[in-house]
Amino acid sequence: MTGPLLDIQNYRLDIGTFDGPVHVLKDINLTVNRGDTLGIVGESGSGKTVLVRSVLGIGPKASKVVQGNIAFDGQDITALSEKDWRKIRGIRISMIFQDPMTYLNPLFTIGQQISDVIAAHEKAAGHGVSSKATRRARTEDLLDQVGLPNPAMLFDQYPHQLSGGMRQRVLIAMALSGKPDLLIADEPTTALDVTVQAQVLDLINSLVEKLNLTVIMISHDIGAIATIAKRCAVMYKGEIVEQGLTADILSAPKHEYTKRLLAAVPDIDTAAAKVAAEPAVGKPAKPGVLLEAIDLKKVYRSQSGSEVTAVDGINLSVATGEIFGVVGESGSGKSTLARMLLRLIEPTSGDIIFDGRNISGLTGEPMRLMRRHMQFVFQNPHSALNGRHTIGDAIGEPLRIQTSMGRRDIEARVEALLDIVQLPKMFKYRYPHELSGGQKQRICIARAIALNPRLLILDEPTSALDISVQAQVLDFLQELRAELDLTYVFISHNLAVIRQICDRTIVMKRGVIVEQGETERLFLSPQHEYTRALIESGRKTSRAANLSAPAGS
Repeated sequence: MTGPLLDIQNYRLDIGTFDGPVHVLKDINLTVNRGDTLGIVGESGSGKTVLVRSVLGIGPKASKVVQGNIAFDGQDITALSEKDWRKIRGIRISMIFQDPMTYLNPLFTIGQQISDVIAAHEKAAGHGVSSKATRRARTEDLLDQVGLPNPAMLFDQYPHQLSGGMRQRVLIAMALSGKPDLLIADEPTTALDVTVQAQVLDLINSLVEKLNLTVIMISHDIGAIATIAKRCAVMYKGEIVEQGLTADILSAPKHEYTKRLLAAVPDIDTAAAKVAAEPAVGKPAKPGVLLEAIDLKKVYRSQSGSEVTAVDGINLSVATGEIFGVVGESGSGKSTLARMLLRLIEPTSGDIIFDGRNISGLTGEPMRLMRRHMQFVFQNPHSALNGRHTIGDAIGEPLRIQTSMGRRDIEARVEALLDIVQLPKMFKYRYPHELSGGQKQRICIARAIALNPRLLILDEPTSALDISVQAQVLDFLQELRAELDLTYVFISHNLAVIRQICDRTIVMKRGVIVEQGETERLFLSPQHEYTRALIESGRKTSRAANLSAPAGS
């Protein structure tokens, strides 16, 4: 076969919103040849996801093609019927979505979900649906292909029983079930720690070679793009401003936006230089302990009677005004610890002391009143926002519940919060599906600070943000801490971010703290082998992003 596999010519797309049409894609020209690996980078809201969803025929309902076309294997697919799309979508073009917990049904086993997808593809292709036993064998083979251990056992497990990295591999297996020609990966490593991220990237690379796949990968992680993509396209405000070989763009960017994007890439050593240049940043505002955990433990018990210890005897203290970091790989117990500190899940044993008061036994109205002083920014903004509520309603909800403010005062406060997180005031009329992932995360931060809390627990708050917006949010969080006298517990798998922002840090592995201390000391002189491995993985990612830097820099 000759000609490109995917050819996009002069493509323009508008999306209708409450305040008029938004020109989301403008004159897009992009060619992807068979066997190509293309990376698409750009800040939140640049149009990356809308572009690839248009290729898959799943763009927003309010979208309208203004001009141009998208050709797949020589066929114009911009005006296909839904019946024709079923013969292509998932079979010839497949997609790995950003958040596995959103796209996996918690009520069905992993095996059942993949088996159902295989059956749907067989039916759409006009073949007879194979037997359950045949589909089970095919599902177990797919799980084995993506490097998951014991596929026969995993077949009968549910999404919540798997770690984030394992769930992402399940989505990859599901995307491969139709034996596609083109695989689209939308931020496949966003919520993964550096070690699991490296494993997933290695997996995608191996699948490209083994299955002769053509891959388009969207990411705000320049290091991930450098690892996967031979070619790269840079998007800004709905346009492709630069494209070419990835190595050429990263080493000698031509467009001013690309230069700014690369300059914002977080780096462990750059973070160290920033800390050294700004000694006043990251120091506790006041003495004293605001939050303590004493011998905190969480054990999950299954119906069969087996036990899994997620957090095992954690002791920690967080000073007033401090930014306290928590790092560790997927499944280490970071999020479980964070949720216990806010009593979102109950500890099996141990005590939680907030501002000198033991809140372990608080219930009802006393605990409700305590929550206004302790707020949480969840890792996944897609599931943290109710799709039926406007952004204004989402931000104003804690004000309606916890205060006696009137409607006009709440509306004014919502507009002020939108301004703080650098979003237009008109966003209060929009719904979550009309926003990008990064914009939704900023909405979650605005909602968390609405009540002026004393403690903010942030679970991977920048994982869904592109690097330029990430830098803005980190600066904003620093300013906010000084302005509102906030204390942060900051969970992240991004070691450069931890080094840049945190005063002290604990390193978790399999539910226990393996190392803790002043953040700079941990990075300069890590004592535990696991800490050293995490830091080295972070440095490898930084080197991949900075191809122009000398080796070992």
